[in-house]
Amino acid sequence: MITMKFKVTTDNFLDIEFFQTLQDRFAEEFGIASIITDVNGVPLTKPSNFTEFCIKHVRGCEEGLKKCQFFDAYGGCKAKINKEPIIYRCHAGLTDFASPIILGETQVGCFLCGQVLTEKPNEDEFRDYAKQLKIDEDEYIEALRKVKILPYERIEYIADFLYKISSKMSTFIFYQNMGLSANKFYKNIIDEFHRQLESNKDNKLESQKNSLKNILNKISETLKGDYEINEKELVRIDKMSDDVSEKFSSIIKNIQETIKNFKKFDIS
Repeated sequence: MITMKFKVTTDNFLDIEFFQTLQDRFAEEFGIASIITDVNGVPLTKPSNFTEFCIKHVRGCEEGLKKCQFFDAYGGCKAKINKEPIIYRCHAGLTDFASPIILGETQVGCFLCGQVLTEKPNEDEFRDYAKQLKIDEDEYIEALRKVKILPYERIEYIADFLYKISSKMSTFIFYQNMGLSANKFYKNIIDEFHRQLESNKDNKLESQKNSLKNILNKISETLKGDYEINEKELVRIDKMSDDVSEKFSSIIKNIQETIKNFKKFDIS
């Protein structure tokens, strides 16, 4: 019996072009900044949707850039250790999260996302920090007012959703690149994702149905072709929400419907 062993590397798990597109679309849809790094914190993709506050002001000064790099490393390392998404506050007062990309039991990359607020900021505190960084206070505060505010629960949801999608897709691409027939394997990971969604039915988060619908449609477009969620199915789903939060139930059903379309792939 011959046993084939494959070394898990960036080259055989991560299609950079695909993940750049996935990253861009997630960042656009959820209104967050995002970049993907390898396990050592080295960027693999170009930044998506970085805020003026961060890229021009905080990272635009030497002291701020050093601290940003430190916190990026912190987030990536902690996600690597925990092998699950972690949410943290950066040195400049914004909320970020690190979401590991897992292949089997091995982390092969990491999404670093965020640059958002969870509540209206105390501008006096931010002004004081601008003084510490020795940058223009008024421009700093003006840029701060443009930063998106998201509920903490929403950030948790985005981090978990991104973690599940990215890890499943990296595993799929790995099997595809091995030159094996991935149909059975792909069906298994989609069924697993399906079960994970079902297990979250008690989540009462008021998420945006259309936002998640757009995300899944965009992922399917990136992967293969033109799949769309059936609008008649959405109407039927909206009437079946007695047991859980109406909007979250709709999200689950919408995702399941899109996932069914993924099974049409014929990869060999």
